Amino acid sequence: MGAWVKVGILVLAVLLLCVPMMVACGGGGNGGTAPPTGTTPPGPTKTEKKVITIGNHTDLTGVAAIAMETVNLGLDDIVRYYNENNLIPGIEVEVVKYDGQADPSKNVPGWEWLKERGADAVMVWFPFVAMALQPMAEKDRIPLFVAQAPRESLETPGYMFVTSLGLEDMAWNLSEWIMENEWDWQTKGPAKFGGAVGDTDGLEPAMRTLEKYAEMYPERMTWVGGYVLPTSGFQWRTAVEALKDCDYILPGNLFPFFLKDYVAAGYSKAKLIGTDSHMGWYALVEDMKLWPHIDGMVLVCQSEWWGEDGEYVRLSERLMSEYHPNSVDEIKQAGHSYNSLGNGMMLLEGIRNAAAAVGPENVDLQAIYEGLQSVKIVFDGVQRFSFTETKRTVVDRVAIYKTDSTLKTNVRASDWFPVLTAP
Repeated sequence: MGAWVKVGILVLAVLLLCVPMMVACGGGGNGGTAPPTGTTPPGPTKTEKKVITIGNHTDLTGVAAIAMETVNLGLDDIVRYYNENNLIPGIEVEVVKYDGQADPSKNVPGWEWLKERGADAVMVWFPFVAMALQPMAEKDRIPLFVAQAPRESLETPGYMFVTSLGLEDMAWNLSEWIMENEWDWQTKGPAKFGGAVGDTDGLEPAMRTLEKYAEMYPERMTWVGGYVLPTSGFQWRTAVEALKDCDYILPGNLFPFFLKDYVAAGYSKAKLIGTDSHMGWYALVEDMKLWPHIDGMVLVCQSEWWGEDGEYVRLSERLMSEYHPNSVDEIKQAGHSYNSLGNGMMLLEGIRNAAAAVGPENVDLQAIYEGLQSVKIVFDGVQRFSFTETKRTVVDRVAIYKTDSTLKTNVRASDWFPVLTAP
């Protein structure tokens, strides 16, 4: 299905893509490494294993269903991989799906439905679902894995675990890297930054952080302004005119439509900035012939891009090749959506920690909750992800990528570096 055909349905799914999918790796306990990929260690037969259930509060038939297909696929595939390779001896993990249809009225009914079916943890992908279910998770003491949540919701560490880089930290790390590695503010003076996002993107915290950076470092950055417009309107002319003199612009996730209006108005000065979620729209960039206009777009990411030489991306590409050999190109065209398997890996590592601590037959909600708090994830010798007793956002390190309009892909611009926490 072509990008233009999809976009009518996908536009309302953009609230899903407002955050990057977590791209974890295997390994738990104290500084674990990626899970083995070639052998199946001995263990109990399937009939002897205890079943642990992951509830997937997703969209199967609603407005975001097409976008969610690859997301659901990644979670299913990593569970299959762990089961087939007996990576949690004594445990068989299953996934049950609730069709929330991206409908807020189904948030709580979905939680109850999954709980009734024995969910030992619940995965959600939409920020509005996460915030609605956090009180339920605390009350029922069921771990809730979410793609993104406001920083204030994590002030008291509890049963909600966030599997991506916080929006505030995303903006702060972009600002710092650009000022230290790209923009010569000592010679040119402060760079002009602005933002133009959709009302379903959830990117307002990122824009507020950019504005805060400008207030703290006026010699480096000037904040021109931030604009929040209806995503479904595809009308960005007001924001385009207001931001025409910017050097850098943070667009909404469905950024090709903003860019189309920006180019049509005759402007070309600004570089776009973003994160993993913006990578999901390159097919639309291609269809709209906009690749020349995003050259050098600066992206802060928590996973490798396709084709790189790294433990995580090799595993990801291996699974899609083995499980879906006829759909590899289509899966990759969805950007990092398939990296939902990383969200699943982080939870599975918590379950593995629990089984190792109390024995597979004794794994319960409390054991999983405690196991999650000792997860440490190492890829290629570098700790990239972790939860602790007080840390509920998983990302430890990120890297900067830039778009290359000639090759029509992303290229690495930095090594992995520790996340700087926004003040």
